[in-house]
Amino acid sequence: MSWFAWTLVLAGAVCHALWNLIAKRVASGGAPFVWLYGVVSLCWLTPLAIWQAQALIWTPAMLAVVLGSALLHAVYSLVLQRGYQRAPFSLVYPLARGSGPLLSALGATLWLAEAPSVRGWGGIALLIAGIGLLSRAGQTEVDPARQRAGIGWGLTTGACIAAYTLVDGVAVKTLAMPPLVFYGYSLLARSVLLAPLAWRQPQAMRRQARDHWRAALLVGVLSPLAYALVLFALQIAPLSYVAPVREVSMLCWPAGWARVIWARP
Repeated sequence: MSWFAWTLVLAGAVCHALWNLIAKRVASGGAPFVWLYGVVSLCWLTPLAIWQAQALIWTPAMLAVVLGSALLHAVYSLVLQRGYQRAPFSLVYPLARGSGPLLSALGATLWLAEAPSVRGWGGIALLIAGIGLLSRAGQTEVDPARQRAGIGWGLTTGACIAAYTLVDGVAVKTLAMPPLVFYGYSLLARSVLLAPLAWRQPQAMRRQARDHWRAALLVGVLSPLAYALVLFALQIAPLSYVAPVREVSMLCWPAGWARVIWARP
């Protein structure tokens, strides 16, 4: 990976850690909160996507990856919120961010014909091992039922991460779609898919908008920014390297801060 790709991924990792910490604080929001911050994202991302899409010639494959990515990201968002409701952040987040890149790297090797070097696989293994150690830290105070729930939801979230990473890699690498166009239209499709679920309880939607509008604004900016930086990095670097490196978001917080914030139920 070039230094520019490293810079993009590391900046995205910082944004990712920030928005996940905010999302944990309002984990009870569920689908309404996910839909709200998605709408915030659309407000600033859609004009950029439309502007860049003017010269793009759409193909059936492009439409397929946009819709597929939208569905996978929607499932990921709901699974992540449910995991934060049922288990500690300090267990769900590391497991998700550790299992996701491992599955992504394996998938990139099988379906995108990428072949990391021996040193590359070693680095991936060390990074994932470090994330695994972090997921064990501080878990002695968590009851067994919440531990089991955290493991289940963390691994399920990791599988979702791997699935959408591979689809998105095909979009920007194989189909050469501009990242902002791909992500903007995918986000629009995701918001449409989530709307019936989010508005099933209008009172819950209004309560989330009233009580957590600041969190929705922050996540609505940081979440797409974090992933857009990763998509730009995918244009110039192998997916099998980008996916694991972006998980240094696990290391973006001093241990003291992480322990205070992640220990909250």
